[in-house]
Amino acid sequence: MRLPSTWARFAAKIPLIRQVANLPVGVGFGIRDNETARRMAQIADAVVIGSRIVQEVERSTVKNLPNNIYNLVKGFREAIDSKSRD
Repeated sequence: MRLPSTWARFAAKIPLIRQVANLPVGVGFGIRDNETARRMAQIADAVVIGSRIVQEVERSTVKNLPNNIYNLVKGFREAIDSKSRD
């Protein structure tokens, strides 16, 4: 997995967090798109996309909200699932 230097520095911290916490490590706050979710899924145990969902709720109308959220989450799920294929 080749990551930009910022990603590489972040990824290097995950094993240290695991040693101290002895718990699964979830990453959130800033997961805004499928590519970011895919990259984080390669190094973390969980990817949290709560703020992005709230943002989509705020942008959507009552009529298109269910479809927009479905498509957003579906895209994230597919990206996260693709992590093992890289």
